[in-house]
Amino acid sequence: MRKGVPTEGLDFFKLLYQDDTFCMELGKAVLAAGRLESELIKYLNNKSVEGKAKKASLGKLIFYAKKHNLLEAMVPALETICQQRNYFAHNLHALFSGLVEESILQKSNLLDSDVDTFTEYAFLLKENINGLADIVAKENKNT
Repeated sequence: MRKGVPTEGLDFFKLLYQDDTFCMELGKAVLAAGRLESELIKYLNNKSVEGKAKKASLGKLIFYAKKHNLLEAMVPALETICQQRNYFAHNLHALFSGLVEESILQKSNLLDSDVDTFTEYAFLLKENINGLADIVAKENKNT
């Protein structure tokens, strides 16, 4: 049971790490990002985009779509979701270690109960990624 106790830095990271619900939602976001990457690879292949799309990162897949003027209306959303996914996947420990500046997520003035807020952020990230993957999957069916 969280009590609203001020918690910062690596102590907050430990709370996140120990919270099964947060980890589940973050894991689902990572899996959803893999799905989005697969849908983008299919889409680029359907559009005969040459390159190393099969092994490309999400950022590189977005670069290929942008370079070939594909999914133009989606590119800003794809870039934003890629930035958010990267931040969650690669920068949480660095954020709470003081290695990166506060940008997407708050790192100061946190309470132990803010684990629930971070869990909600991870949930929303997963939902947004899946929404974009659904749109690309629909485009794949139309090509």
